[in-house]
Amino acid sequence: MIIKARHHWFYYPFFRLYSRRMPGFDFGRITVHSDVADRGLPLLMLSSHVTWWDGFLGEYINHQLFKRKYHVMMLEEQLKKRMFLNKTGAYSIKKGSRSALESLQYTSELLKDRRNMVLLFPQGKIHSMFDYPVVFEKGWFRIFRDLENPVQVLFVIILIDYFSSRKPWLNLYLYDYDYPGRTLEEMNRDFNHYLLESIGNQKSMA
Repeated sequence: MIIKARHHWFYYPFFRLYSRRMPGFDFGRITVHSDVADRGLPLLMLSSHVTWWDGFLGEYINHQLFKRKYHVMMLEEQLKKRMFLNKTGAYSIKKGSRSALESLQYTSELLKDRRNMVLLFPQGKIHSMFDYPVVFEKGWFRIFRDLENPVQVLFVIILIDYFSSRKPWLNLYLYDYDYPGRTLEEMNRDFNHYLLESIGNQKSMA
């Protein structure tokens, strides 16, 4: 049985505040690179997974641009170690179990409501930022088969550089993705295309 997301009256606002404020203590500069227009649909963010911060950064982006009710899928074993995150919108998936299908169906249910945002990490776990190409796992893609309504899909690419600063610069690149009719392999390929484009933009900052 999955652990469903909750939004506790105290923990959720605290999480949102923490996500907005605390990255500024660890990073010298935070920039969201985006020309994405909010189309008023439920939002599914598919993000690279390279730092401890990634779940918080999803809410950082949400606050900056979308103001939706935030949800993030976490591995069950990780969520059980940090159950307070369940009170901030996190819910579980246990890969290779029968309940994994329930988690994916729950995700599709969340994405019926235009007030919701869901963050997923298609890589499944944290990888080095230098891993290329990014390889998506397969199971999560079932979400699209269960969807009964259009959603807005965003790619999020996280890149970090120090350049000449004592603290690293955090750059968050957002891309609006036209997903209908795409296969998992095509989506994975296109994500890597945008990753290379983001790296090119990053190099120009040096």
